[in-house]
Amino acid sequence: MTGKSKGLARVRQIIGCMKDYRFSSIMVKYFLLLTICLVLPMLASNLWYQSRLERNMQEELLAQNEGSLMVARNNMEAVLKSMKNLAYNLSVRKEVTYFATVGSIYADASNNLDNMNSMLDMLLSTNEYIESVAIYFSRTGEIISDEGAYQYTEYDDNACFDLYRKDMHAKVVYESRKKENKYPYLLTILYPIRINGKGDYGAVAIDIDVEELGEFMGSGQYRNKEKSPMLMIYDGEMEQLIYSDEYRFLIDEAPAGEELKKLLGWEQSISGIYNLWDEEYVVSGIYSPQEDFRYLYLNSVESFENQKQAATYIFRWVVVLILVVCLVLAALLTFWIYRPIQQTVKVLENSEMLVEWDKKERVDEMEAIQRSILSAKEEKEDLDRQIKERVLSLHNAQICALQTQINPHFLFNSLTGIGNAAALLLGKDNVVTDMVFTLGKLMRISLSSKRYLVPLSEELEHVKLYMKIMDFRYRGKIHMHVEIPEEMMQVQIAKLTLQPLIENSIEHGLTRRHEGGNVWIEGVKQGDQIALHITDDGEGMGQKELYKLRERLMEDAVGGSQHIGLRNVNQRLKLIFGDEYGLEVNRKEGGGVCVTVHFRTL
Repeated sequence: MTGKSKGLARVRQIIGCMKDYRFSSIMVKYFLLLTICLVLPMLASNLWYQSRLERNMQEELLAQNEGSLMVARNNMEAVLKSMKNLAYNLSVRKEVTYFATVGSIYADASNNLDNMNSMLDMLLSTNEYIESVAIYFSRTGEIISDEGAYQYTEYDDNACFDLYRKDMHAKVVYESRKKENKYPYLLTILYPIRINGKGDYGAVAIDIDVEELGEFMGSGQYRNKEKSPMLMIYDGEMEQLIYSDEYRFLIDEAPAGEELKKLLGWEQSISGIYNLWDEEYVVSGIYSPQEDFRYLYLNSVESFENQKQAATYIFRWVVVLILVVCLVLAALLTFWIYRPIQQTVKVLENSEMLVEWDKKERVDEMEAIQRSILSAKEEKEDLDRQIKERVLSLHNAQICALQTQINPHFLFNSLTGIGNAAALLLGKDNVVTDMVFTLGKLMRISLSSKRYLVPLSEELEHVKLYMKIMDFRYRGKIHMHVEIPEEMMQVQIAKLTLQPLIENSIEHGLTRRHEGGNVWIEGVKQGDQIALHITDDGEGMGQKELYKLRERLMEDAVGGSQHIGLRNVNQRLKLIFGDEYGLEVNRKEGGGVCVTVHFRTL
């Protein structure tokens, strides 16, 4: 009988069963049983939950609102603390104190102005919510920003220094304002430049873009939507709106402030449901004495009611879906139980399935079923073993293929260096011979062993030979420093792991610098987890270039011409030690790149 014929026979059997009265009665009983066991408990629990929800709604709303307020306050205080520290650090920099005491910043002859401009430009590029940073020197009436140096009257946003006073105390002054009375909305942080306890030398002004700050804090860009949660920050007397993630309050803060001043009777905190703007809001507030700020978090009660209605709507559809599932399950259970067990036994009792079993004159139905299942299980286990063996063979082959791929790439670079050396030295065979001899050692180490795991000491020896060639090629401008504990020297590492990383640091980082540079190899071992840090002091890379490199490391194929060594090493580490191991690439402060090799002891 063909597969199609068997399928048609099975369909006819199912239809015949469903036409039988006994089948229908059994199905109704199963459906009622499943409904009682699943639907009725769900309905009862929902009714109980609804009653509890009505009683506890206010407490839940207040707790949720207070939690959101604490998160918002912690985020804001962290930002303000960071900006305050930044302003203080700028005010005490030697360049700033130098300009504060000289006759004019234009008299600078030590590149201090260029250094300050570069530093301020870097601060803007690394902090998205900082709109501008400017430093005002009161004795000369001059200003330094990331764009250059200006006279006070020439600086287009000198209003940020309106709060500056020569007798300012050593603390931060905050002001909420609009840039040039237009846009964007700014939170200005003003910090005095104090020398020898005196604060009449000027001030540092950091302008924070409130819109970008909202994005950073997770409260969202200016929504200008009603019914959405609102974060508002006022001064201690609630006279000045410091921050709001709602556009309409920034452009028309007076009505909002008047309504909220009705709640001013609280000192440290407030939490409750209040009527504001003819609507009920869950209001949570907390006072921060450190900055003299009042944080308010408002959430419309109506939004919670909508969520409750949405949950009820979803629950009804879930009940309908469960009823349908109960009907389908009842039909399936009825069919499975209704079929005669003898028919199942006849299907299973055939010579092909029981060919290896001891023959008996009589066996019961359950024994035949069990023997058939055990036979199928044994066949499956045997098939699983074969698949594992084939996967392991493919695994090892892929490792070997990736490992050997790096050799031609390195050989090309090495021979290029030897050819250049021979052309330059014009017959001074001693140096060229030494280069060839060192290259021979390198190739012998690379190709002699079929193992893909070697001791770390052997891998370091290979790197030292490579650096000997690089030392000649770059005339002693490249220096390598190894700081690895002696107890790590026998750790097994993937062969040809370090040399491609050193080569990448030299080719893409150090060769761009005429004066050369340094490469450090540092090892750290914690339990069975090992990390090797390969760091250089080259020119490094930009953030976009770093992101692209990290994306290329995730690719399965090793192709292209850029950073082939890194991708090759990364794939081999993952194949040998597991997907959670491999390479991690980061920029180093002050320039340079750090590549970390993560693996474990085997």
